[in-house]
Amino acid sequence: MDSKIANDERINFSDRLKTALLSAGVPIEPTPFVRAFNLRADGAAVTAHAARKWLSGEAIPTHEKVLILASWLGVHAAWLRYGDAENAELVAPAIPEVLLSTANLTLIKDIVSLPESTQQLLREIVDAFLRNHRTGHLRSDKQGPHK
Repeated sequence: MDSKIANDERINFSDRLKTALLSAGVPIEPTPFVRAFNLRADGAAVTAHAARKWLSGEAIPTHEKVLILASWLGVHAAWLRYGDAENAELVAPAIPEVLLSTANLTLIKDIVSLPESTQQLLREIVDAFLRNHRTGHLRSDKQGPHK
């Protein structure tokens, strides 16, 4: 049987996690939560069952997973895990939300899974597009090049 303190810690963690998820605009549902988490997990993936336990206050994730959550949600890991009031206002180094979209993270994972030589080729293609865009030879409004 769990102690009241252990039970309270799990419930409090769950409340802080839900608060951070809401602030980040992430649905408080296991399946979409797991999809988004696992894109960032780099080998520390979780199941929907584990996420449901975190969200319902039945379990607390490992330290590694708390760090991933904190970085993703832009909160301090100590606050997320322990409710450390001293660090409640501290924010982890933020990555612009547009970079963290599921589509962008999937694209990044796909690129990283390619051989190094292919990644280099993609880098050169992207650089060429950026140069053309900056000089006005490639327009982002889909009207083609300047005449």
